[in-house]
Amino acid sequence: MYGKTIKPGSYIYRTYRIVEKLGSGGSGAVYLAWHTRLRKHVVIKLVKNCSASTVETRRNEVEALKKIRNMYVPQVLDFLVENDHSFTVIEHIEGESFDKLLKQKKRFDESKVVQWYKQLTSALCAIHRYDVCHRDIKPANILLTTNGDVCLIDFNFAFVSGNNTGVISRSMGYASPEQYEYFKLCRSTFTDNPKTGDNHMEASISENDGLTELVRNVKKSKVPEAGKNKHEDESSQSNNHEIAIDWKLSDIYSLGATIYHLLTGNRPPVVPDEVAKIPNLTGYSNSILKIIENSMKTNPTQRFKSAAELSKMLDRVYLCV
Repeated sequence: MYGKTIKPGSYIYRTYRIVEKLGSGGSGAVYLAWHTRLRKHVVIKLVKNCSASTVETRRNEVEALKKIRNMYVPQVLDFLVENDHSFTVIEHIEGESFDKLLKQKKRFDESKVVQWYKQLTSALCAIHRYDVCHRDIKPANILLTTNGDVCLIDFNFAFVSGNNTGVISRSMGYASPEQYEYFKLCRSTFTDNPKTGDNHMEASISENDGLTELVRNVKKSKVPEAGKNKHEDESSQSNNHEIAIDWKLSDIYSLGATIYHLLTGNRPPVVPDEVAKIPNLTGYSNSILKIIENSMKTNPTQRFKSAAELSKMLDRVYLCV
């Protein structure tokens, strides 16, 4: 029924009229559509040729995301399956990505960045409450909306409790140190096997920043189950050379790295140890620099213990923002 693309004017389930194609990747495409009943624009993500297990995984992810209610996260509205294609319907948010704004050399004053930091922390509190972790926070995945607020988008690589997404990514400069290590471990499970390695690696495929790598078809039997605290079952990890990640703490690092970029105009270095000592930067208050520094600790146990703790610190320091 659906070929390489869906033409403008076509209908999906007699409810969604396609307006235009917004982008595409190896496994599907993203469309702007008009919801004929609600009479508003929505975004539809199409994934082609889904297996039964993939459909079930995606359905579980969507059901978790549908529960999230936060003004800084787009609302997931529906999940549809037809002829082995899946469609996720998401609220359409008008705005421009910070990735584009930074490329235009836009600079932002501290008060605005702090306001956005608080909003994005609110988004993290909301998704973490349902054991959803974004895993790819960066300027390209944050919109500056038409009303001056921000919105955290693109949950393509999200970790949802109980699900194996089959994909792990790392965005250079924004991924946490432990995420780099986990990525390397996932990659080695395929590159060590020449029969499968070339079929499961894709590098630098991100259309929006060009510096995101990913491994597809990550199997639970091949790599450790992530999502747990790093210190759980340490003996088992040491015996198997496994890395278990607390993705919530990883999200806190990535958000801190993103705020670092918005403040300084400089993308954080790929190697975390090479990030400039934040308190030595001039032109910013010590309060915000300390908060970013604590968020970007190389050791995850030294960061804020949760998004809620980070939120409380921001509120304590910036009562009027």
